[in-house]
Amino acid sequence: MKDRIAAPGAIGAWGDESMRTSKVSEPMYLLGAALADEATAAEAREAMRMIHRSGPKLHWRDLDHKAKLQSVETIASLSLDHLVVVATPLDPKRQERARAKCIERLCWEVEDLGGSQVILEARTPSLNARDRNLIPKLRGKSALPVNLRVDWLRGSEDPMLWVADQVLGAYGDAETGDERYMSVIIQDVLVSRIKL
Repeated sequence: MKDRIAAPGAIGAWGDESMRTSKVSEPMYLLGAALADEATAAEAREAMRMIHRSGPKLHWRDLDHKAKLQSVETIASLSLDHLVVVATPLDPKRQERARAKCIERLCWEVEDLGGSQVILEARTPSLNARDRNLIPKLRGKSALPVNLRVDWLRGSEDPMLWVADQVLGAYGDAETGDERYMSVIIQDVLVSRIKL
């Protein structure tokens, strides 16, 4: 797979989104990212491909208990750091506002951790266009790091995006009271909260 990071020692962040509206204290929008240099990301991609051999992308919501446990144990064995930005309370009718706030926070957190690029999982063409229009607006009001590159890929194109999906799934489950999976990776996860 082609390197997705500009320079060999650079830190990249691969991100995905999730929402939790039931069985939580308040509805939440989640944006998470797995951070790694390219060598570590290559190792992580291979590890994720080993546990998911069918279908375009590994989705937390499709996994049973055994597969979820295998996933978080695999992720815990890798040298990755993870960010989870939590925006509450989520108004489901204003999901894109929550996403914009989370993208802004995630990008600053990534830069603070030494990251030079954020790769977000692509959505529909119209929503991707909305995201792409958001980035220059944020830069224009100095709400986004100037030197941080932001790109989009389909979830099927890079297993690093699967890692973010899995961490968000484990985090969301923990918010509903099921901490079995998050407890395996919690030591590698930084959580940043936003009030909407």
